[in-house]
Amino acid sequence: MKTIRLNKDRSIGKVLLIVEGQSTEFFVLRKIFTELFDYQFEALPRMSKYKKYNGKIGVPSSVFVINAESSNIRSIEDANGYLDDMFRTLIETYEFPVDRAAVYYLFDRDCHSNTDPALIERLLQRLGHARDFNENGERQGLLLLSYPSVESFVVSHFETDVSLKAFELGKQLSAYMESRKMNQSRISESSLRHAVGEMEAGLASFGIREYDLDRFAETNLRVFREQEAYYGRHRAYRLLSLLSIVLLDLGLVEMEAEIE
Repeated sequence: MKTIRLNKDRSIGKVLLIVEGQSTEFFVLRKIFTELFDYQFEALPRMSKYKKYNGKIGVPSSVFVINAESSNIRSIEDANGYLDDMFRTLIETYEFPVDRAAVYYLFDRDCHSNTDPALIERLLQRLGHARDFNENGERQGLLLLSYPSVESFVVSHFETDVSLKAFELGKQLSAYMESRKMNQSRISESSLRHAVGEMEAGLASFGIREYDLDRFAETNLRVFREQEAYYGRHRAYRLLSLLSIVLLDLGLVEMEAEIE
């Protein structure tokens, strides 16, 4: 049994999160980083205007959230330069130092829009660390998936043994949340600790009890392959969100084994 602790005064430097959706992800991330923790939070959604929340002067730690060009995970490859243009805008317009930031890509395992498992495996292998550039000198970043969607992170705040539940699509999971009256506005410090514990339990259900945050690509691939095998048998994904890895990687959440 592990004790889950929040480090509310930790300096995290600059953090950039690149997400596919424009509602749930932005709301949940703002809730976590401005209310549960106390960081400056900036948002530039794909279809809306720039906003700053919890603004501070001379703050060394801040979080910026932007959209990928589309919900298709292939947009990470940036064939038309969309992300490069976005990064240039962050640097030149908003004075956000992208090249010195911890970068996380948060995507859903949507079997309908993201239909190329081989591509996803390549991206998981390539985007394996939030701060280090890879061997080819390509931009840094850690790709984290939610199965089947980011809503699994919200469910893990309010229910136990969520990895025993399975859904094919995010819209089915959203309907389940609505039927249970789950609302992300009720996320709290205690529910966040619960969600981290649920992620750990989900990983353990795949036989993953230890993992290296500095080499998380190995764990990412193992989870992906386990989930694909499960989907092949049941046409559904077991609920699991790896969003909590962001908080563990930044040192905002720590887990300590209880002394017996």
